[in-house]
Amino acid sequence: MEWLAIANAGVFFALGALHFYWALGFKWGTYGVVPTHPNGEKFFQTSVDSCLVVGVGLWLMAVIHLANAGSWLNEFPLIIKYSTLAIALIFTMRTIGDFKWVGLFKQITSTPFARNDTRYYVPICVFLSASSLLLFFLR
Repeated sequence: MEWLAIANAGVFFALGALHFYWALGFKWGTYGVVPTHPNGEKFFQTSVDSCLVVGVGLWLMAVIHLANAGSWLNEFPLIIKYSTLAIALIFTMRTIGDFKWVGLFKQITSTPFARNDTRYYVPICVFLSASSLLLFFLR
């Protein structure tokens, strides 16, 4: 399962890097990443701070998954194990969503974000949730 932990770490690292890229003010890849009302108004405004917080969180998740691969952090096996479970639960909740704006059961489906959510974000969340849960049980 080492390969799965490394694959997850790669996904988390790439997503974190994308958030740091946005925190630096670059705009590539920002279309359809924030939920919008059907009239086009953003549900919330992002900030440099929010991009940095998400980026750091994603990179911490990458480190946890590298530890699952047997790297130098195996001195804390219970912390790593239950952090992996927490990641699985976070992405399970993101997959399910809030029943209106995001996730499998969203009601707003006609916006650019909703289409991206269905095509890209939910499948990534399903993969990260299932693979993290698998690593939790097999570790």
